[in-house]
Amino acid sequence: MEASKDVLTCAKDITKDYQVGKSTLRVLNEINLEICRGEILMILGPSGAGKSTLLHIFGLLDTPTSGHVVYEGENLSQLSPRLQAEKRNKHFGFVFQFYHLLPDFTALENVMMPRLIERRRRPLHHDDKTGLERAAEVLDRVGLKDRSHHRPDQLSGGERQRVAFARALINEPAILFCDEPTGNLDTRNSREIQDLILELNTSNNQTFVIVTHDENFAELGKRRIRMVDGRIVDHASTVPQKGERG
Repeated sequence: MEASKDVLTCAKDITKDYQVGKSTLRVLNEINLEICRGEILMILGPSGAGKSTLLHIFGLLDTPTSGHVVYEGENLSQLSPRLQAEKRNKHFGFVFQFYHLLPDFTALENVMMPRLIERRRRPLHHDDKTGLERAAEVLDRVGLKDRSHHRPDQLSGGERQRVAFARALINEPAILFCDEPTGNLDTRNSREIQDLILELNTSNNQTFVIVTHDENFAELGKRRIRMVDGRIVDHASTVPQKGERG
């Protein structure tokens, strides 16, 4: 008998339309997809297939035209914008292709930002080192302990992306949503980020949902889906277990 799946979140009949002049552009067409705890799910497809839009809807960065997302049994579409923002900051982490680091802040300060947002209703005191300690801890986890006081323009592309991963991890999110996380990196730095993803998945049971155009990178996923014209057209499981590389 097949073991029951530990479904963390799922999309139910998700449709997304955009109004372009007098025309309606359908970007997602009745998407149904489950994401299980501890998996690496890869989303592939050509530009314009709806990959990033689906990622954003799962992460509450965008809203569907119809359908809804259920996270740990809760319909997120029924929450107020304030509660959605709290849910997003506490449970979801995001990593994008272009890092989106604040240029005037150090790596440590950039990593701390989500923690400061989480605690905005409980102002930090000068002697409260919790946020600093946690930021230093996750920077060490991604191999940047010695670069914590450098600004983004003093870091390489791979180091900036590691800072972005640390920032996404600081609130210990259940899911990391990554949109082309290696798309702006050379081969060596791309491989390092892939190794980091595998290490986090193996040691923390961290769940990843990753959009990519890179077929080789996609091999990391135990599941891969392919999208075309707003639909899932292929859904494949892979043989390798956590931590294995081809």
